[in-house]
Amino acid sequence: MTQRERFLTLIQGKSPDRMPYWFGGPRTSTFAAWRRQGLSEDQQNAWSRWLGEEGFTGIGKLSFEPWPRFEEVILEEHGNERTWIDHYGVKRVDAIHQPTAGFATRRYLEFPVKDRASFEAYAERYNPASPERTTPMPGENERDTANPDGYRVFHSTVAWKDRVATCNQGEVPVSLTIPGLWWTLRDWCGFEGLCMMCAEEPALVRDMMDFWTDFILRMVDEPLKAIRVDHIMMNEDMAYKTAAMLSPDMMRAYMLPNYERLMARFRELGVRSVMMDTDGHCGQVIDVFFPTGFDGTAPLEIAAYNDPGAYLSKTPKLTLFGGIDKRELMHDKRRVREEVVRRYRLARRYSNYVPMVDHGVPPDVPIRNFLYMAELLRGFADGEDLDRFEPSGRFEAELGPIEELFDPNAAYAAAYGSD
Repeated sequence: MTQRERFLTLIQGKSPDRMPYWFGGPRTSTFAAWRRQGLSEDQQNAWSRWLGEEGFTGIGKLSFEPWPRFEEVILEEHGNERTWIDHYGVKRVDAIHQPTAGFATRRYLEFPVKDRASFEAYAERYNPASPERTTPMPGENERDTANPDGYRVFHSTVAWKDRVATCNQGEVPVSLTIPGLWWTLRDWCGFEGLCMMCAEEPALVRDMMDFWTDFILRMVDEPLKAIRVDHIMMNEDMAYKTAAMLSPDMMRAYMLPNYERLMARFRELGVRSVMMDTDGHCGQVIDVFFPTGFDGTAPLEIAAYNDPGAYLSKTPKLTLFGGIDKRELMHDKRRVREEVVRRYRLARRYSNYVPMVDHGVPPDVPIRNFLYMAELLRGFADGEDLDRFEPSGRFEAELGPIEELFDPNAAYAAAYGSD
C-alpha cells in the first residue's frame, strides 16, 4: 500500500498492510537540547527522512489570519518581558527569549473584540476573496516580527493552484488544518471574554460562529473542488485537564450545528476524514461532536485523564491519534517500552487508533529514549511481537556523544536570570 492508501484504509476502521510510522513532533527547544545529546545538524535537517517517519502533505497557502494584519507595536520592554500589540490586534506580554522555544510563555492583556460593534469592525478584515490569503507575497516570510515563536503567524509556501497535480497524483495523504470555532473566537475575544459572552450575549456568540463557519466554507470551496483532500484537522484546544472549556449544552447550542454544516460540506467535497485537535480532557467533546461533527480527535493527552481504550470501547468507530504519555518518555527505556506496548495492544484491537506522542515532545525527553520509542513503533507497526520484539538501536548508534542533558532550571535562569 502507499501511505495514502494505508491512511484511507485505517480511517475506515479496516486493517491496512501495516500501521503508519507516526511518532510525534519535537519542538524547537527539544531539538536544541538534543543537539547537545549527539544529534547532528544533518540528522536534524533530515529528521523525518532519517527516521523513516511518514506524514501528510499540504495544499499550499490558505491563510485564515486577519487581513490586513494589524501593525505590530512594541509598547514596553523590561528585562526579558515585552508588552506589545500583535498582528491580531491583541495586547499581550511575552518572554523575549523563551526558556523553552516552541512552548511559549505569553500573557494576554486585551483583545480587539469586546461587543457586537467591535466584532463587526473586526470582521471587515476577513474577506475570503483577498488574494493575500492564497497567493504568496514577496518577502512575507522574512517580515520583521516581535513574535518570539511565530505563534499564529502564517508562513506561506506556494499557491494552492500550483499544488493541484502534486496533491492529486501523490502517494502521501493530503491534509488541511483549519482554525476552528472556539479557537478563533478565543483569538478575537480572549478566553475570559468569550466565556462571559457565552453566558451573557448568546446571540452574539452564535453570530460570530456562524460568520466563521461561512468564512471557512467560502475559503475552502475552490481549493477542495480542485484538490483531493483526504483529511481535515480542525484546531480547537477547548478542554481543561478534566473537562471541556464550555458545557456540553453550550457546545450543542453554539458549535454543533456549525460543525454539522462543515462536516456535511467537507463530505460533499470528497474529504474522507475530519478530526478535531484539542488538548485537555476530550470525553465531553467526543460525546457532543461524534459522529455528526467529526470522525475523531487527537492528541489524547494522558495527563488530562484521557483513556483511549475507554473511548474506543464506548465508540469503536472513533478515529484516535496520540495517547503515548510524553511523561513516560522522560524515564528509562523500560518505562518507555511499557508505555508503547500498552498503547499498541489497543491499536491491535482498533486499527483506527494510531499511537504516537500525546503532544509536542518536550526537551525533558532524552533523544535516546525518543529514538528507542520510534524503533518500537516501527517494529510494532510492521507486526512485531509486542512481548518479544527489541529494537536494534541503529538510530542511537548513529548519534554523537552526550555533552549535556536538558536542565529546565538552567533554561529558565538563562532567560530570566538567577533571581
